Amino acid sequence: MTAVHLSFPDYVVVIGYFVIVVWIGLYFRNQIVAAKDYFAGGHQIPWWLAGISHYMSSFSAFAFVAYAQLGYTYGWVAVTLFWASAFACMLGGLFFARRWRRARVITPVEFLERRFNAFVRQLFAWAGIPMKIFDDALKIFATGLFVSLSMGLSLHWSIILCGVVMVVYTFYGGLWALVVTDYVQFIMKGLAMLLLLPLAIAGAGGMSRAFSSLPPELFHLTNGPYTWIYIAGFFVLIGISYNASWALAQKYYSVRNEKEASKAAYCAAALNFLGAPLLILPAVIGRHFLPDLVAQNRTADVYVLLVLKLLPVGMIGIIVAAMFSATMAVVSSDYNAIASVLTKDVYQRLINPKAAEMRLLWMGRWITLGLGALTILLSLWIAVSHQQSLFNTMVTVLGLFMAPTLLPLLAGLTVRKLNWQGAFGGFLCGLLTGFLMLALKTWWLPAQPGGGSQEALYNFEGASLLVNAAMTVVGMVAGTMLTSRKAEAETRVNEFFVALDRPVAASEVPPSGKSGALPVIGASTFGVGILLTAAGLLSNVLTARVIDSAFGVFLLAIGVLFLRNHRKSQS
Repeated sequence: MTAVHLSFPDYVVVIGYFVIVVWIGLYFRNQIVAAKDYFAGGHQIPWWLAGISHYMSSFSAFAFVAYAQLGYTYGWVAVTLFWASAFACMLGGLFFARRWRRARVITPVEFLERRFNAFVRQLFAWAGIPMKIFDDALKIFATGLFVSLSMGLSLHWSIILCGVVMVVYTFYGGLWALVVTDYVQFIMKGLAMLLLLPLAIAGAGGMSRAFSSLPPELFHLTNGPYTWIYIAGFFVLIGISYNASWALAQKYYSVRNEKEASKAAYCAAALNFLGAPLLILPAVIGRHFLPDLVAQNRTADVYVLLVLKLLPVGMIGIIVAAMFSATMAVVSSDYNAIASVLTKDVYQRLINPKAAEMRLLWMGRWITLGLGALTILLSLWIAVSHQQSLFNTMVTVLGLFMAPTLLPLLAGLTVRKLNWQGAFGGFLCGLLTGFLMLALKTWWLPAQPGGGSQEALYNFEGASLLVNAAMTVVGMVAGTMLTSRKAEAETRVNEFFVALDRPVAASEVPPSGKSGALPVIGASTFGVGILLTAAGLLSNVLTARVIDSAFGVFLLAIGVLFLRNHRKSQS
């Protein structure tokens, strides 16, 4: 990857950003008094903040690189694929978000014991943890690599720095710190995308020339190896992931009631829908002034090269902060979600059922610290052993195993007839299918005529995702139909769905306004505004001064509005 060289104003933005997110974690440490506060925000997270956090928790620095590369090479199909996330969030708003909130849970697998039995709860509690830890280690490695290239630090110290910052604010502040930090990261990411698109259009010679002279196939819904088969499989994968992944489902049940859960999903859908073209179109337009990247085999560098070419000195720090803060949002969400499962579903359920709330809070924090240390060590191992390719293969495997580990969770919330044997059967059937499809892709497909082509590989990948999801469903249906449900289990299922059909009452949620979120949101917004204003004043380039100062003053005003609203609510 091409190195990004920062100026002094850029360092002000990047280092100031790190200070703000650590301060957010420290701010919330004394406000978290129970496990429910730490893992579910006391069900007090505002819907718009949960929606922003849902959006940010699914968007790592890898997305900046991968989608820009895809857009530069194949055009609008990158937007088509990105919009799978908007479709998934719409499904969440229509079907799943309300049920997650009405399940009245603190962890994403907690309801499985009430719905099925203790065995199913423990099975799915453990099934998703190992690969998620390794996946997060890869994300920290990628972020550390970017920080190393941009700030001139060694790769090892960059990994440690990123990992420690993620752990600190999650360790102290739990979900509240996480969603407020996601909000700050959203500001940085939004500024990055809003800046780059108009600058790309201007650099290409205006709106008309920016689009009219590009090859027409770049504006097709499909292109290259990304056929409708692959897109269909990708939509299924994202539809499952965005509604059942622990860190994303957490955003649905952290709000006050089911109506706000749906609003959070629709908010995330809107952000994904609008954000896709803002992110990807600059890379498509970049063909005008970066015409030879395909021939040079440097398409992975397109986003970094766009930043270096289009942004004035003093503005690059915003992009750098946006790129690694995106990964921080994903990884910190996973830390909190995994810690919630290990604390409530394993420690309390199996080891210490009578644990007091403060004991659970203490355990959750130390599990978060342990998860952080483990992922940092794994990231350092990747750097030392140069095993990046091995882990990229594992990320592909993660896609294959998404259906068996997550689809039974969604079915448990929506399908009354499903029994525990069906959930277990779906898990086994999907898992075996995943191994089979991976073996076919690795050994059988390359031996077929044309099987080694890019289109064949991507078509097979899309078909694998569809087959894996379908076989998981087959396993759930077969397991349910071939076994019977005892009267005790029937009673348990009926009681579960009676509770699931009952709206969340106002008496079930503490009064709003107790979280103290508005002042920290206002202060953090104000802080980012100060950083940008300072970067503008320190820059020697007039364009950077104008843009930095304009955005800085705007964010200062937004921060003041948040603080004023907080004072009014307290009076």
